[in-house]
Amino acid sequence: MQTFTVEEAARRWLSAPKLDPETERAAAEATIAFLTDVRSKIEAHLEDIKAGRAPADGSGLQEVWDFSHFDPKHIDFLLATLGEGEVRIKLFGGEAKAGDTSVPGLWRVQSGRSGQENFFVLARLPRTVQVVGTRGLDKIPQLVNPSADVFAAPAILQELQYRLDAFDADAGVPDMPTDPCFMLELKRQPLSPGDMTALLSTLGQGDIDVELQGITRSHIQNTKVRNLWRTRIINNAGKTLLDAYVIAKVPPEIPISAEEFADGAAKC
Repeated sequence: MQTFTVEEAARRWLSAPKLDPETERAAAEATIAFLTDVRSKIEAHLEDIKAGRAPADGSGLQEVWDFSHFDPKHIDFLLATLGEGEVRIKLFGGEAKAGDTSVPGLWRVQSGRSGQENFFVLARLPRTVQVVGTRGLDKIPQLVNPSADVFAAPAILQELQYRLDAFDADAGVPDMPTDPCFMLELKRQPLSPGDMTALLSTLGQGDIDVELQGITRSHIQNTKVRNLWRTRIINNAGKTLLDAYVIAKVPPEIPISAEEFADGAAKC
């Protein structure tokens, strides 16, 4: 089973020089051809944005390359060259996965638990993630687990529903925002253990699970309520720095910004 781990990436890169000279040269030429194609598509889309032929937020770019287009003997070399970024996304508990590469805007997508179907996707965010994000309940359900020590949870759910209603009524909400979204920080609330249990039980967990690796680790999950996400930031010592509910179609930390496409072309 193919994975996204650093160890696997290192293994791929170490394996690439072991190719025979003829195959290694062909793999390098195939990699150059692919990166040239990616760069040309980015540059063409940036020109379309500049000319007003494409949305200014970069959402119009969605190019796909199936791995079947590449010689299997070249894949390890190609993947090792592209490297891996900081975003890892699981859909439906791992039935599909997406991860960014070192080229901003270029993603690798796998489907099936054994990762047998592989694609490269050039986009701010693979469309499959956006589509899954549109699933969910329209309203927050009735409070679950209303135990004797539940005090703050009903008011928090009421506030979230009020914000969701306002969000749904705003026709100008972008599909992939770049600005901060409404956030309700749980660590600032006077929550009892029962409150936390009630919130988690009521809002549940959806089908998108995102890990962002950096100086700190971010864990973002959608709830079973549409446009409502839970985001946590954890430092290297394992301490939770932020635990909050966020309202967005997609939290802005997950997709790249349109401005990063130029960096992607330069990286190619």
